[in-house]
Amino acid sequence: MALRDTAYATERATANIIFDSSNEGRIERILVKEYGQDEIRFSWWKNGKMMMRPLDLNEDDLLVLMQNAVQAGVFTPEFRLKLRELL
Repeated sequence: MALRDTAYATERATANIIFDSSNEGRIERILVKEYGQDEIRFSWWKNGKMMMRPLDLNEDDLLVLMQNAVQAGVFTPEFRLKLRELL
């Protein structure tokens, strides 16, 4: 999966979970150009296009997606440490 660059944001890292041949969920770390800051985006994709609806997941799929995001470097080490402390 190639990283994207749009007028809105530059994708820095992404992880996904594929539900079927046309649907996937993603967690992305993006640089939002207007604010000059990294943000985390949860998104739902259908047929290769981002949907303007929220990503709805059951807890098992959310855990898989989170694991994929950790492995793909979506989350910074600082965030992972804070999340570990929270849990």
